[in-house]
Amino acid sequence: MGAFVALVAGIGGMSAWCAVVLIRRGRRGATENADGLLVEQAARLRAQQMRSEGRDFRAHPHGRPGSGPRRH
Repeated sequence: MGAFVALVAGIGGMSAWCAVVLIRRGRRGATENADGLLVEQAARLRAQQMRSEGRDFRAHPHGRPGSGPRRH
C-alpha cells in the first residue's frame, strides 16, 4: 500500500511540474531558438504574401496578366 501511495504521489508531482512548465512557456512572447524563429519568419512572410495577393485580386478580379489559361 505504501508503494502505491508513493507511486501516485510521484505521478502527481510530475504532473504538477509539467503544468508549471507549460504555464511558464505560455507566458513567454517570442520563440527563443533558431528553428522556431525561422518558422515564425516563414509564416509571417506567407501571411504577408497572402494579404498582398488578396489586394491584387480585388484590384484585378481576373488575376494577373499571363497567370490564367490563355485563349488563342
